[in-house]
Amino acid sequence: MTTAAIDSPDFLPFRLDLVGRRVLWLRLDEAQRREAAFLDDRAVPPNAEGGWAPLESLLSRVSDEPAPAHAIFHIGHCGSTLLSRLIDTWPEVQGLREPLPLRTLADAWPMLDEAISRLSPDEAENTLRALWARWSRALPPHARSVVKATSSCNGLIAPLLSQQPRMRAVLIDMPLRPYLATLLKSPNSVFDAASAAGERLRYLHQHGVATHLSLHQIPVHRQCALGWLAEQMRFDALDKGRHGERVIRVDFESLLDEPARELHRVAAHFELDPARVDEAVASPAWGRYSKAQSHGYGREDRAHDLALSMQSFGADIADAEAWVASIAAT
Repeated sequence: MTTAAIDSPDFLPFRLDLVGRRVLWLRLDEAQRREAAFLDDRAVPPNAEGGWAPLESLLSRVSDEPAPAHAIFHIGHCGSTLLSRLIDTWPEVQGLREPLPLRTLADAWPMLDEAISRLSPDEAENTLRALWARWSRALPPHARSVVKATSSCNGLIAPLLSQQPRMRAVLIDMPLRPYLATLLKSPNSVFDAASAAGERLRYLHQHGVATHLSLHQIPVHRQCALGWLAEQMRFDALDKGRHGERVIRVDFESLLDEPARELHRVAAHFELDPARVDEAVASPAWGRYSKAQSHGYGREDRAHDLALSMQSFGADIADAEAWVASIAAT
């Protein structure tokens, strides 16, 4: 990779290799960024242009952006991709969905104080700052980026809010029962939740909750519920914490029931023109599967699927709800 290419906003830091201490830079145009539900291997275009460069190629280019990217964080499978696509309705916004280096850094973050960490705490902070600065450089005609993180990246919310005093974040989730029904009807969704359960159990232990439990003792449907509980605690703490004025909570069920009201809240929080809310409410994204826009999937389809899931997995859902209630009670 040439210095000129790395300095061009056309190129994104696309993959972070902590073993090799290098960054893969990839050119993605405005349409490719808009269409991608995941900025990972699924977004790599044919004849992709880019290449690997040392980690220093990222760290040496840290700068304060005039408009740092805002963020959407979530608990997983709760409408965050739909919300991101609705925000794309505003012409000044460039949506970046689930950039892979953020996931890599989030996986490394809990081990920064351990001997096995490949980054020092200062290097990790500088890497996070450099990535966010680069993702904040929106391609014309856009003026600002909104990054939708992967659900496993929630441990980075507090560090980002501390680093980026002008960044604002939306935290989206849903009540436990529809969340469990959403996960349990899809083996891939269960796998995602179970993969994140270790970090979420660590979070609970750090806050004095469920300290008697080990992950191997917890059946997978309860691991899904455990993750929901941990993220409720995390989001509550962020909402009530020292950066709480830069955070808002959004309930996906409320977004579905009162889209105009909730989108007005989000637009105000992200300092977007409220006049475009009606356009977002009328967006065709409501009738498509957000992660694969070619597939039709509307609110009625979701309601039908959840009803079937609650019938098929009713016993597991009831057990997980009671289990979470017993933990909360203690």
